[in-house]
Amino acid sequence: MDRSIQKPSQTLVLVGAGHANIALIRRFIVDPLPDVRLVVINPESTTPYSGMLPGFLSRHYTEGELFIDIAALCSQAGARFIRGSLHAVDSVERTLTIHHKVVSSNPLILKFDNCVLNTGASPADSFPNRHQHCYYVKPIRDLLRVLPLLDQITDNPDPSMAIVGGGAAGVELAFAFRERYRPDCEITIISRYRFENDPSLKAGADQIRRSLMERDINLIDERSVVEVRETGVVLDSGQTIPAKAICIATPVGPPSWIAQSSLPTNEGFLRVDQMLRVQGTQCLYAAGDIVSLETPRGRSGVMAVRAGQYLAEAIWTKLKGLRPKTFNPQKHWLTLLNLGDGKAIGIRGSFVARGRLMFRLKDAIDRQFMRQYSPQAHLKGGVMRCEGCAAKLPGMTLQTAFSQHFEDAAIDYDSNRMRFRSIDALTYLVNDPYLMGFLTVRHAVSDIWAMGGSPTSCLSLIAVQRTDNQNLESEEFAEAIQGIQDAAAAYETTLVGGHSLSMDQSMIAISIEGEGLLSFSKQNVKQDDELWLTGRLGSGILFAALSAGESVGSSIDCWINQATQSLSLASRLAAEHGVNAMTDVTGFGLAGHIKEMLGSNGFSLEWSDEIDVFDDVTRCVRRGIHSTAHESNQLYAGSVGLGAPDPVVFDPQTCGPLLVAIQPADARDLVKAWRELGLSPQRVGRVTTETS
Repeated sequence: MDRSIQKPSQTLVLVGAGHANIALIRRFIVDPLPDVRLVVINPESTTPYSGMLPGFLSRHYTEGELFIDIAALCSQAGARFIRGSLHAVDSVERTLTIHHKVVSSNPLILKFDNCVLNTGASPADSFPNRHQHCYYVKPIRDLLRVLPLLDQITDNPDPSMAIVGGGAAGVELAFAFRERYRPDCEITIISRYRFENDPSLKAGADQIRRSLMERDINLIDERSVVEVRETGVVLDSGQTIPAKAICIATPVGPPSWIAQSSLPTNEGFLRVDQMLRVQGTQCLYAAGDIVSLETPRGRSGVMAVRAGQYLAEAIWTKLKGLRPKTFNPQKHWLTLLNLGDGKAIGIRGSFVARGRLMFRLKDAIDRQFMRQYSPQAHLKGGVMRCEGCAAKLPGMTLQTAFSQHFEDAAIDYDSNRMRFRSIDALTYLVNDPYLMGFLTVRHAVSDIWAMGGSPTSCLSLIAVQRTDNQNLESEEFAEAIQGIQDAAAAYETTLVGGHSLSMDQSMIAISIEGEGLLSFSKQNVKQDDELWLTGRLGSGILFAALSAGESVGSSIDCWINQATQSLSLASRLAAEHGVNAMTDVTGFGLAGHIKEMLGSNGFSLEWSDEIDVFDDVTRCVRRGIHSTAHESNQLYAGSVGLGAPDPVVFDPQTCGPLLVAIQPADARDLVKAWRELGLSPQRVGRVTTETS
């Protein structure tokens, strides 16, 4: 047996995308460990960098500069990336209970040999919230989602904002919002303590107060907020501070999963030792603002970065069989407060300075931090062949081998009903066995929907990655089969059996059966039919961009939401509204599937002026990025592709939208019904004759 290629034998799981974990992901990129399977769990594909939030709010940084693309880094590290959130930890059994983002009702149980918990803390609900515009600063992503609502306060006759919390975060927010909303908005900071009580701010207290006065920002210290009302906040003195918007920047609380786990805590936070191990464990580590250190230190971005740097080295050392050093956090660090106007205050020990030089220093530090986690910084040469449905053989190859026309599914006639059969297989487009199981079922079921039928049963073939540890193979199989079972339930079919094997490359195949009273031929188009899609295009370009080091994680998350959506009712509505032909857009791209619909009937296509695509697709196309199946799809489409408004028409789609041909008089009602389902239908063209 060839043992020249080392295969995984142990698992390192990183939960959350805090500084420690992204440092570890980067370490795997620059110095891989082939015998370690790296698994990363985070709810979203991207994570914001808190150090640049004030600069973003003051419009110094763009949204693209604010986010780290975890999905892209995981792709370059060869890591499995699971979009989910932690529910509980069992340190004895070494298991994690994960709620996957696709289906949260059936949790995943993941095993680990070593694990780092770096999820970030939760906002501490210190008082009832009855204000329409009361927002917590953390999680930062939630604040960014409501930022358009927050911006509406300037539409009020007398705009005002209260910031609850006078630490570094609250101070920077006040200056950022002053810059964002200019002098029109009255801003008040309410702090329980004086700046002198905060070791990291003490030396700069006078400078901070002077800067607040210069920027016309009110400060009320040594007062607590006891109630939030519809009109503002009530202080412990009984005074009410009017506010059209309220931002809460008070200290965070422990996340709920800690309470669900039997782990040692201090005031709800995880107790860790001098190696950042959760006390009483050997293989469970934690970092960030969820931990309570043996040597107390304030929770800060600097501390989080230092812990991340330490763990990236310590875990690495341990995985190589050596003993890591202990974590010795610094007693003093440089605090840099962004004043929003191109200046900053720098504080370290007794040193204090204010001005543009301090901001340039902060800006340089933050940009350097972001550069080291840019996917482009770790891009390796060579073009990788795309996976998923883009891995299928070219359409011209199949056309040469099979002269006859094929529908999306084979048809058997059984009394007054029709039985449909099809099979589909996907290599791992995303490195998440559960999600690939789910997507492969969705991909296969789409063939039944495209025929106008309903799925009834399916068989599975699961090929897991061959490893040097059969437990790892069993775990991958368990995740994949759970994804298949959950998808079967979601799409109203039944998994009745299957087969398994181990290979160098993972793959999942689904054989699907369905039934219906009628069927739709993809070649039954009529003159003047309009062609409509149930959703957007561009998934092949997004995944090609991911392998090219582009930051497209948020767009891939949007694709996953569309790709896992059931189109069963959309198919039924299409039948009820009299579509003439129907198919689904998959590996041959939109133009290739339209070519199959037009057939040899003498029809041609008049393209619409534009094609609706996922975010980032247009940017990637302009950079010359496309799927490795693009050229063969363009060749397969032939003359149908001429005059297309966008090269995305040649892009292979995995779990793509339905495509229907329908007369204009019927299209309006169908599109309205689709929109009521939450779909985003788009018209892509009109069927014409060669001479029209």
